[in-house]
Amino acid sequence: MEALHIIPDLERQGFRDGEYEVVEHKGSVTIGGMGHGTEADKPVVMIGLDMGEGVLVAQTTLALFLSAADALKARYGDPR
Repeated sequence: MEALHIIPDLERQGFRDGEYEVVEHKGSVTIGGMGHGTEADKPVVMIGLDMGEGVLVAQTTLALFLSAADALKARYGDPR
């Protein structure tokens, strides 16, 4: 599995609206988990985007997903 890049503030990293082609998904977004998703039996999070002609699926460990959530929450606060 490749590394998860956590970028809490895309604007500071040079990402600007209009500079990239954004392909919007056509349907639902599905987020789910699997208890034994890695070779080391670690839990994983899978995110599926319905693209209309198929589903794009991304996977990362639960630990990395929660680290990304923690970084975003530290930057923007908890909106709940």
